[in-house]
Amino acid sequence: MNSKYLKRQVLFIFALSACLLLSLQGTRVVMAQGLNHVGSEQSFIAWQSPAKLHRLFGMVKGNFSMSANGIEFLGANHTTEQWAFADVQTFRLTLHGLDIKTYQNRKHQMPGVEEFRFYLGDPVPPSIADELAREVQRPSQNDVPSFAPQGDAIPVHHRRLVGGTNGVLQFSGDGIDYVTSTAADSRSWRWADLQTVSNPDPWHLLVFGYRDTYTFDLKEVLPQSLYYRMVDALDRHYAAESVKKTNSPDLTSLETGGLGAEK
Repeated sequence: MNSKYLKRQVLFIFALSACLLLSLQGTRVVMAQGLNHVGSEQSFIAWQSPAKLHRLFGMVKGNFSMSANGIEFLGANHTTEQWAFADVQTFRLTLHGLDIKTYQNRKHQMPGVEEFRFYLGDPVPPSIADELAREVQRPSQNDVPSFAPQGDAIPVHHRRLVGGTNGVLQFSGDGIDYVTSTAADSRSWRWADLQTVSNPDPWHLLVFGYRDTYTFDLKEVLPQSLYYRMVDALDRHYAAESVKKTNSPDLTSLETGGLGAEK
């Protein structure tokens, strides 16, 4: 048998095997991505509660629910309100209340956007509060922090115009929680809710959120390593957001001259 012919056959079989292997690996990657996508949808914690929707005149009783598809209110008078998380501009969440500011224009050509206020019959679990903040992804005010010990913690006093509250600051990979027995003063800040944090001296910490600002008197010295971990986490969050914007299709088209390019 011709040795050159044999070599060509061996190379052909080797190349064919390599192509089949790459194809199978690609299929496994696609399947894994599909399973991860399904898994992320299935991991969403659905929640519902009897609720009242405040109107200009009176209230509408009904059922409030939150799922992977967004937020929904079904009123007893057949009123239906639905929002995808992307349509929520910001919110304020308390133990028994939710105020939503949307991107919808107000009706009858009134200025501004639609806002909705709900009274929730069941207390909102911290896990649901975290879920809502994570899905909306825009600065919000979450008054339902996690009470489970997580990460580092330090006892503090929160200054107020009249008096103040005592509690614990909890630091985790997701953000900062202020837990106090005065429920109206509790807060949960995700990194998206924060502009910056400042530690002017060992006994004070200032938390600058987009929706509120807290000044804390520290009952223990805040370790510098913990403070810099917070600053680094905040920087990483905004760096990641900047990368998302840079890689978005709209910005890519601008960079390549896809919009308004001279011909």
